[in-house]
Amino acid sequence: MAKVFLLPLFFLFSFLLAPQLVTADEWAGSASDALLKVEEVVNPIERLKEKITLFFKFSDKDKLSYQKYLVEKRLGELDLVIRRGEGDAVEEQSSRYATYVGRLGDLIASQKNVADKEQIKQMYREHLKILDTLQRNFEFGSGWWRLLENDINTVKIFIDKIN
Repeated sequence: MAKVFLLPLFFLFSFLLAPQLVTADEWAGSASDALLKVEEVVNPIERLKEKITLFFKFSDKDKLSYQKYLVEKRLGELDLVIRRGEGDAVEEQSSRYATYVGRLGDLIASQKNVADKEQIKQMYREHLKILDTLQRNFEFGSGWWRLLENDINTVKIFIDKIN
């Protein structure tokens, strides 16, 4: 019987502790300023909280805003592992970033709001600049360079898909 009451409390607790959204004003600036700075890579518990938070976003606008935040966060995590020299973590973060780019791309491609589509395409264009800069940390053709090349290609594909 106690388990029945614990599950709703867990969801409520997770929702209340969810990360705060970053406003559009906080993203303004050059390509390097557009990168969300993170201090730590999200652990599995935090990712679960993100999924729960996304589940409780009921309006399309809220879902879009939160998905955008998560894409920015994944790019920030990719930047973090590269800055720290954690080569082994690049693969995981690169893959996670591409997945979130795809989720947001699919979400916005299905919507009709042209302004939102343009905003996401502009964000993705900024990401291309950042990814290009990150890719320069690795030798041309190396495995890590290729991972970032895959991310660049993924972003380009979703820019085209949003059109």
